[in-house]
Amino acid sequence: MPHYAVYLESDPAGTTMAHVLDLPGCTVRANSRAAALEQVPAAIRAYHAWLGRHGETVPEDEAIELAIAGEHTAYGPFTPGDAAALFPPDEAPLTDADLERYARLLTYSRADLLALAGAFPDDLLDWQPAPDAWCLRRILRHIGNAEEWYVSRLVPPETLPPEWEHDEELPLYEFLEMERRTALARLAQLTAEERRAVVYPTHWTTHPDEAWTARKALRRFLEHALEHTGQVRQVLAARRRHLLAHLAPARGELLEPLLNLAAPDLVETLVNEGWTAQDALAHLAAWDRWVPREIGKLVAGEEPDTAAVRDIDAYNARNVAAWKERSLDEVVAELRAARTDWVDWMQALSEEDFFRPRPWGRGDWSVPTWIEIMREHDLEEHARQLATWKRERPSAPAGPKAILAAALESRRQELLAAAELVPPEERASRPVCGTWTLHDVMGHVADWEAWTVAGLRDMAAGRQPDIPMVPSEEAWNQAHASARRGQDWATVWADFTNTRGELLALLDGMDQENLGRAYPGVWDEETTPYAWFLVSYAHDREHARDVRATMVALAGPAEPGPAKSHRSK
Repeated sequence: MPHYAVYLESDPAGTTMAHVLDLPGCTVRANSRAAALEQVPAAIRAYHAWLGRHGETVPEDEAIELAIAGEHTAYGPFTPGDAAALFPPDEAPLTDADLERYARLLTYSRADLLALAGAFPDDLLDWQPAPDAWCLRRILRHIGNAEEWYVSRLVPPETLPPEWEHDEELPLYEFLEMERRTALARLAQLTAEERRAVVYPTHWTTHPDEAWTARKALRRFLEHALEHTGQVRQVLAARRRHLLAHLAPARGELLEPLLNLAAPDLVETLVNEGWTAQDALAHLAAWDRWVPREIGKLVAGEEPDTAAVRDIDAYNARNVAAWKERSLDEVVAELRAARTDWVDWMQALSEEDFFRPRPWGRGDWSVPTWIEIMREHDLEEHARQLATWKRERPSAPAGPKAILAAALESRRQELLAAAELVPPEERASRPVCGTWTLHDVMGHVADWEAWTVAGLRDMAAGRQPDIPMVPSEEAWNQAHASARRGQDWATVWADFTNTRGELLALLDGMDQENLGRAYPGVWDEETTPYAWFLVSYAHDREHARDVRATMVALAGPAEPGPAKSHRSK
């Protein structure tokens, strides 16, 4: 069983960093000592996997035994400028082999960073997932600045590379290259005395009593590089969630004009020259299939089939013709499956593959480029066209069940994509709809859907809904929200998903005739099951917009930072 020595440093609040010094750069940061130690085995396995990806020989995966070899309790909270502990192994003189090893590991970390964040456009570099979050540009500048700072802990300021004096004037990626190159070159010039000395630098620090050695500086250099590469990955993951949340409502807007229309209007009446609404859906499904198939080739380093984009009209005509003899139900099923498969494909991509621009034709293309193209395709071309066409069509008591089911799915996916914007640790604390948190919103949606299901269950049995009246929606909402305040997220989520399952089971069991049958309503008005299903449709849409608007408003361009910040880690 592999045995690893773990060194801990904690701040007074309990925030802890765990270091596995035999695996340079392997660290864990957690809110407590216990949580940090619990995560160390996974961090060790992840570290070995990282080395393996870069061609290093690593041990086989097996049980890991940990031993606490050292602990300090006067450090942290591990933000720029904080002091860091000096552990006994840090005092060993730095050898040529050590320097070569660190240089090799730092090369791996820089390759990973550039694979994630190389050649990004300004709008992505300056995007923030939250007002207090760092944008990618700031993170990348900080990485370069900190590399200067770690070197400056070991040598007199006057011996530092002259290129550092005006480094902020360099373009971002030139800056990163220069900082790494000159930092490693300066470290290679350390004298034998500098490689073994314990020093207390007083320049560019608020902790003149902090002890440093060459080995500690290189350890922190690598730990810092890996930590912030992980931070870049987190920002990109948040950006992907925002892009998918931006895409999701477009499909709902596309399907909304098709609600309350009779089947003959959808399959027989022309929306434009030669195409019906059903044809438009077949066309959209074909493009949802094309993107992951052909852009997937581009992501994999292969050449896409450009026939579709060389002659788009011919490609569109072939796809519509291929589905002309199929039923509306079949076309809608393909539309739903194609979109689900495309989104699943995007979700499965690594951050590197999702964001990396790739040359194709006359420009560079990335998955976000295609998200925007397809979003506009749904919204600007077809949703708008269908909405205009619908104004000339008579309303039906109940449209086809397949369209209703697809519309319900689209709005639920819109709500789920918006919910993904809320960090898990903030689900019960961050207001996303007035004073309500995501915990409150999801419980509220589940409660109203349960009420709707009770009414639909009666109508499915051919009888008038027999459910309690709601004389004051506000009072009903607040009472139910209060009742859920003590529940954990798992309970709320289970109710949210289970009530939707019950709703869809009722829809699946209803025939088209019953969907449009009128029943006396609970508010003394006639209503249909179809209209009740649309209540859930509209409710999802309403709260998806609330959550998305709140979370998107929190993200945006970063404010310019200070001109020079590299004298702190």
